[in-house]
Amino acid sequence: MNGIPLGISFPHLRELGICSVVMEAGDIDFVVAKSPVLETLNIHGCNKGLRLRLVSQSLRCVQVCSSFLEDIAVVKAPRLERLILEGFRSNAGGLCTRVRIGDAPKLHALGILEPGSTILEIRDTIVMASPSTMATGIKVLSLNVRFGNHTDAKMVPSFLGCFPNLEALHIISEKCDHQAGSARMNLNFWKQAKPTESVKSCIKVFSYREFRGELGEVSFLKFFFRNTRVLRTASISMANQSFTTFSMDEATRKAQEASNNMASRSCEMVLLGSTGPEGGSPWSFKRGTVYSFDDPFSAVQIRNIA
Repeated sequence: MNGIPLGISFPHLRELGICSVVMEAGDIDFVVAKSPVLETLNIHGCNKGLRLRLVSQSLRCVQVCSSFLEDIAVVKAPRLERLILEGFRSNAGGLCTRVRIGDAPKLHALGILEPGSTILEIRDTIVMASPSTMATGIKVLSLNVRFGNHTDAKMVPSFLGCFPNLEALHIISEKCDHQAGSARMNLNFWKQAKPTESVKSCIKVFSYREFRGELGEVSFLKFFFRNTRVLRTASISMANQSFTTFSMDEATRKAQEASNNMASRSCEMVLLGSTGPEGGSPWSFKRGTVYSFDDPFSAVQIRNIA
């Protein structure tokens, strides 16, 4: 790291926040490695291609928001519990962000991944649902999905198949300006995809935000609800109708239609409206570090913090 002696350390640093700062490759890795009690790393607004290689005995939570993220590798982080990546984007058109999960035995909350633009690697293997690529410790997962895009949506089953012990799934539906292949995103597509073990027998909590009533959304929800046997609570939050082509009444009707014939007979279903910004409210770093809540993406936690 330029300008800082190699022998320096930060023995008392517990939380590090970096906002809109241009740093050279390896700078953040250096600071993390020299901070033996660092528990929280927050990065916001990094506009230069960000590449992180995390080696830390103390980190519990890493949050990267609204940044050009090229590659993040969790090499060795035995205490890491949460990895939250929100609003990330590549600094070169068409390139995907690479997320690599190595030695992180306590990691149980992961998100907000975008299946269409994320290459997920687990123990050096690119995601394909097989025993060698399963992250059995992940209990909470959040995905940002463009269900109107066939390429994006077809990656969802592969991602879900890598988390066999998933207990909470949170979906943010991203608006798709160009509905590439949306006509193919019907219920037959999801039937052919087949439900994963976590969908059938593990997921107990489900939330879906920014629902607009589009064909791909309704088809996914029908598939999901008809296969989740142990689901206890589910919520569907409508997108602000100011930014949709559907009326609230029509979107509500479609949501109710999608939740008919649930496999779980004990699920409590809630439909919610929204007056927030298009795409939902921005992520709050505070949410990620409230450890009294096991699930940082939970709607319950959002209300409590707000």
